[in-house]
Amino acid sequence: MDLWLTNVQLETSYLKEGDWSYGTKTENTAIGINDGKIAEIVPMSEWQAASGATIIDGENQLLLPGLIEKHCHLDKSKLGTPWRPVTPAASLVERFETEIPQLDALPLSIKERGQALIDLELPHGAVMFRSHIDIEPMTQLRYFDAITELVAEQPFGSELVLFPQHGLLRSNAASLIEEALATGKASYIGGVDPYTLDQDYKTSLRTTFELAQKGHVGIDLHLHDRQEAGRATVKEMIRLTKEFNMQGKVAISHAFGLNDFEGEERKEIFQALADLEIHIISSIPISLGTIPPLKELQSYGVAVHIGCDNVYDSWSSLGDGSLQEKLARYLEIFAVKSQEDLTQALGLVTDGKVPLDKNGAQQWPKVGDSADFLLTPAACTAEFVARKGFVSKSFYQGTVVFSAE
Repeated sequence: MDLWLTNVQLETSYLKEGDWSYGTKTENTAIGINDGKIAEIVPMSEWQAASGATIIDGENQLLLPGLIEKHCHLDKSKLGTPWRPVTPAASLVERFETEIPQLDALPLSIKERGQALIDLELPHGAVMFRSHIDIEPMTQLRYFDAITELVAEQPFGSELVLFPQHGLLRSNAASLIEEALATGKASYIGGVDPYTLDQDYKTSLRTTFELAQKGHVGIDLHLHDRQEAGRATVKEMIRLTKEFNMQGKVAISHAFGLNDFEGEERKEIFQALADLEIHIISSIPISLGTIPPLKELQSYGVAVHIGCDNVYDSWSSLGDGSLQEKLARYLEIFAVKSQEDLTQALGLVTDGKVPLDKNGAQQWPKVGDSADFLLTPAACTAEFVARKGFVSKSFYQGTVVFSAE
């Protein structure tokens, strides 16, 4: 055994008074880790120290799945540089055309600013980052190369999204995307609002799917468009996901236009998203009518995730890099209150991993799972979620990612 994590509390069931759940039962446990995976789970009363293994005492803290940052931009942050509010921009195009010169003029490198964002997020439990990276003629592969170097130096997991923010067709970025794909370091191809930006959403999306299939990667598209533009884009993504047999490999970030489907079409679209395992990723905007109907989507079985997105960049001066804060905002907007619902909400920031299922049966961790988790003095998942519990230590594949000590 490479590592034993001892004296950790695992939730085993809900505590109840009648039908009301008010907490969870826990069991003091030892977790054995080998080759980055959970190899043994034994009650502390039965555990015996093995020679040669590293032992970390969990000090009777609760063990929870590590958090996953599903949407960030490690190449865009201005953290660590002198304060500047967002500059005025009359349009989306003006915003992104002025962004690159502004970022390139900053006194810190891409890697230094990206590291500052990582350092901001780690204390809140993140052990995996999905980062979009600008790829267009203005950046060539400079940003991609810098971020691939940065994440290679980190102990956490990462997924990199090739992001032609200036429009895949509009900026003729396809050849740069292919060049980046050839490195084998990308997991997804992205894009943004092909209906309004590329002015030919069908060609733009088909090209994206063709590049993804050729490069053996998934798709994670920014979609802010509303009304007909948003609806048409969602429907075409559903159609292409079927055509290219990419079930489970496609995500839509933001997806504001899902609000604009009505009646039977709304039901059909939401069910199609679930059936094709098209994931929805939200940064939990608070603008009225903007946030997608996330609870309704989940009722259909759609996989929903949360990401921080902007953290002090050219688009927003706000953001604290806390997935816990984003999750708490979700809880408030959607009035999540019960022990069971608070517990299940953790899955929005863990790729669906939750210690107890809706009925209170233990379902995590299991032998064979990747050893990705965090330690917290919170009494239960619900308290950790609702009170934004302190993270004392986190692990990715058995390696310490963050320690508050």
